[in-house]
Amino acid sequence: MHGHNTPLLKERVRKMSSSITLNYVQGLKSRSAEVRGKSARDLFLYVKTELREVSAEELASFMDEFNHHIFEMVSGSDVHEKKGGILAIVCLIDADVGNINNRISRFANYLRNLLPSNDIGVMELAAKTVGKLALVSGTYSAQYVEFEVKRAFEWLGGDRHEGKRHAAVLVLRELAVSVPTYFFQQVQLFFDLIFNAIRDQKPIIREGAVEALRAALVVTAQRETAKQTQKPQWYKQCYDEATNGFDDTFTKEKGVNRDDRVHGSLLVLNELMRCSNAQW
Repeated sequence: MHGHNTPLLKERVRKMSSSITLNYVQGLKSRSAEVRGKSARDLFLYVKTELREVSAEELASFMDEFNHHIFEMVSGSDVHEKKGGILAIVCLIDADVGNINNRISRFANYLRNLLPSNDIGVMELAAKTVGKLALVSGTYSAQYVEFEVKRAFEWLGGDRHEGKRHAAVLVLRELAVSVPTYFFQQVQLFFDLIFNAIRDQKPIIREGAVEALRAALVVTAQRETAKQTQKPQWYKQCYDEATNGFDDTFTKEKGVNRDDRVHGSLLVLNELMRCSNAQW
């Protein structure tokens, strides 16, 4: 008798899970940031509370269905849906279900397809989520961070591609904040490449690059040794790059005019002053 009920029970579980999922998904797809935010908060609460009480079968059913919706949201062309999909990833990162490495790798792939994006809001949200994903424990985590840092460095060091360059500085800033210990191991390469973006012709990329620089300087400050033997090298590199920007004989990068270089240099000097005086 019990065996006959199993398919019915499975179907009931699937339908219940489906209606709960759709309720959240509709809110996350909303054109209103407020509605998306509320749905994300509700979903986060549901994941942290009620979802922990359900059977393993219900949990698996819920996650499978939600993953399907997230994939559709981040793969479509609607900016609002993309943002909703990213918010859903944030809510489900900590869900206590299944194999954590599988989940991180799936979400990592979803985010990878959103960077770069034509929409700055999507890129900023995706970059923040990359930082959150980097914090999740699991053997895949270190590998994930390494991949993201390398990719960002490739984008900074390669030919200028506006979207990639912007995505790179956003991601590097978030990783410097989220995983400073790992980031510090790569910090010299960061300082060698970041000035490509600090002198970019677009102000928003220059400003994003300087925010990444600020986060990197914080990382180096936190890891200064007692002897402080290493401390001056990065500050000196920043200072030299900044003063080069004021020098007209300095080899001009293709497509970068004097005003852009000077603006980038002033932004760097501002950061150096901020470091020397915590009150700024």
